[in-house]
Amino acid sequence: MADAPTRRDAARNRERLVGAARDVFARRGPDVPLEEIARAAGVSRTTLHRHFPDRTALAAAVLRENVADIEARAVSLAGADDGAQRLYHYLLDVQLDAPWLARMVAHDDALGTRDLADRTAAALDPLVAHAHTVGALHPGTTTQDVLLTLPMAMAAQAADALDERTSRSGRVRAILHRGLFTTDPPG
Repeated sequence: MADAPTRRDAARNRERLVGAARDVFARRGPDVPLEEIARAAGVSRTTLHRHFPDRTALAAAVLRENVADIEARAVSLAGADDGAQRLYHYLLDVQLDAPWLARMVAHDDALGTRDLADRTAAALDPLVAHAHTVGALHPGTTTQDVLLTLPMAMAAQAADALDERTSRSGRVRAILHRGLFTTDPPG
């Protein structure tokens, strides 16, 4: 039984590292020194490397956790007439909170993004089917169409980051919503 507390401590440290990475990447970007993430998690750099051999492994853990959250949200929205819309806007919120994702995903195949994209699509599929049933999604719109709009939103977000005088994210969100759904955008 001596190993049980050690395993619990290791699991707790891993959770703290993933949470700290999410927060620090969001504030400072994906190139932040790993020491800063270890410090934010309250662990040593050695502990960080014991769990994650490199930045890519740490970013992949954050992405896997994000997808697990998306899957859980999708399950909780099953059967809701606005479930696809609510999950879609949650996906847009995730992007706003984690602008580093686009850069990491675009440049690193080691993150396992194909599998994560497939899992996201599988989570969204039943909500899209239900949205078609209740007329909340434009006819012919597929899960892949819905997911295709996410990089469009990322591009607008990147443009906003370059020009601090404007903020188009709300407008872009409304335009994309109208292109997919038959309902008015939220807010």
